[in-house]
Amino acid sequence: MRRLFSRFKWHILFWVAYCTFWTLMSIYSYHSPPGRAFLITVAWFLGSAAVSYLAIYRLMPVYFNRRRYLIFSLLFLSLLLLGAVVTTGIIRGIYQLEGVKFPVTIWQEYLYVLMGSFYTTFFIVAFKSIKDKVRSDRRTALLEKEKTENELRFLKSQMNPHFLFNAINSIYVLIKKDPDFAGLTLVKFADMLRYQLYECNADVIPIEKEISYLENYIQLEKLRKGEMVNTSFTVSGSTGKFSIAPLLLIPFVENAFKYVSSCPGKNNFVMVDLNYQDNIFELSVENSMDEDAMMPKEKTWGGIGLENVRRRLQLIYDGSHALDISTKDDVFSVLLTIKVQ
Repeated sequence: MRRLFSRFKWHILFWVAYCTFWTLMSIYSYHSPPGRAFLITVAWFLGSAAVSYLAIYRLMPVYFNRRRYLIFSLLFLSLLLLGAVVTTGIIRGIYQLEGVKFPVTIWQEYLYVLMGSFYTTFFIVAFKSIKDKVRSDRRTALLEKEKTENELRFLKSQMNPHFLFNAINSIYVLIKKDPDFAGLTLVKFADMLRYQLYECNADVIPIEKEISYLENYIQLEKLRKGEMVNTSFTVSGSTGKFSIAPLLLIPFVENAFKYVSSCPGKNNFVMVDLNYQDNIFELSVENSMDEDAMMPKEKTWGGIGLENVRRRLQLIYDGSHALDISTKDDVFSVLLTIKVQ
């Protein structure tokens, strides 16, 4: 019983207020006896409530919510007309029981009841329609948010194995070449793994942590590549004043080291530049390519990484980022621009 009242308490309060208002109006404005005023108000209440609840709980789910507006309107109008007939008959019966002459013609009373019922039921139907629309919009927004969050978690989870594969492969190569370098690499690897395990679960992180992660990765690659590849990493601007989505930049750097040229006697290079100025953050990555090398198609650049990062950019920075990828004179270039809020 308590649950039933809790569910319909606002309905009950509305109809109590409705009956109280019209009973008092009949007594003080139309000088009706209290008993008759109350009975007439109850008749109005029963007619209006019946039409309203049939409309919102029967007609709306079947017709209105399915965009069958014409059928809904015709059935709703039919309910109004029928409800007004029944209500008028009840009111006329109340006067006859009291032996009092009906003050107006039956058609006048019918039109009066019809208009009153129309305003009441129209208000209720409109209120219900707006309430359902707001609830539906909230549910849609919540589902979209959950979908986006799940997709982001999935994309990030795909990046972690990609990183582990590259790092472990690098360590394996270094163990064979030089155990001392392998020890240094393990330290860098531990720092990077700690970053992924304990700090990348947040939606955004301070940019300096992402920069530190990039530095460790580049140092690891420098140890693996040796003197064959010239590497530069520069940071300019006030980069400590904003946050960014974690693991967003590393796929571009991974891609550069994966496809950098390795020709003896050639200027093989990877250049990574970060800049932040006037709420604009830029990442520029360039790497040399072998003359006969062909970069893979865009969908397979960098394996899983770059395809995922494009999707993450759309989800997180939709409308506030630009990504330009180009190849010119055996140089592969990436320029990512993000407008920081």
